[in-house]
Amino acid sequence: MKNKLLLLCIVLSLVLVACGSKEEEKPTTDEAGDKHGIKIDEKGNPKETIQVNDKTEKAVKEVIEQNRKSLNEGNVDEYIKTIDSNSKQLDVKEEEKVLKDTLKNYKFDKKISNIKFLEDKKDQVVVFYSTETTAHPKDGSKEEKKSFKEAVTLIKKGDTYKISHVEPYAI
Repeated sequence: MKNKLLLLCIVLSLVLVACGSKEEEKPTTDEAGDKHGIKIDEKGNPKETIQVNDKTEKAVKEVIEQNRKSLNEGNVDEYIKTIDSNSKQLDVKEEEKVLKDTLKNYKFDKKISNIKFLEDKKDQVVVFYSTETTAHPKDGSKEEKKSFKEAVTLIKKGDTYKISHVEPYAI
């Protein structure tokens, strides 16, 4: 049971993958790549990054920060606002339900660092960053800390971006 709860916490900190999606093996070598063809080195960092304009960089980093901060504060409504309601991977209603249930038992401390831009198309940006998440059980049992990296696809909606796809990478 504890392992199931830990797995649930990790998945939440990754911006939950929708129910029913296949679990994919996490790439860890430089031969590995995701659906975007992202190549990562032996340390789990992307081999190729790009520069984006200041406006795009600011807008993307704002939504990533809003997502992180709202998870840490347990603010489900603000967290859900960061997710693309048309995502093929993330089901907003399921995300909301699972997050509410999980936050009854856990508080999270998620930190994000080393944001790198990998792709910038018309209405889509892909970023790669390091995440360190600690799940604090409200019952006082031992906290669990996990570090990982993720490639996140954000879709432009009006003047802001929404998280549409999350692909975790092992370190």
